[in-house]
Amino acid sequence: MIRIVNKDDIIKLTGFSDSQAKKLIREAKQRLVSDGFPWYINKRVGRVPLKTVEDILGFEIFPKNGIMSNVQEDTALEKGVSNGSN
Repeated sequence: MIRIVNKDDIIKLTGFSDSQAKKLIREAKQRLVSDGFPWYINKRVGRVPLKTVEDILGFEIFPKNGIMSNVQEDTALEKGVSNGSN
């Protein structure tokens, strides 16, 4: 099954910023159009195949157990770790 992702999914899966995720979607749409998928010319289409995004980034993105989870769940702030600078 082909996984389709949008800007918010990319942010959750990679931790990229909003503008970086938008740029990835735009680049993925350009690649899909050049590969012969004119559907993606539409500016209102904001979902692209995950595989296309992975090809742009150069690495695979693995959803946890098939569920898209936040990559920033396990941060030092959530664990209460401090470096003493506060």
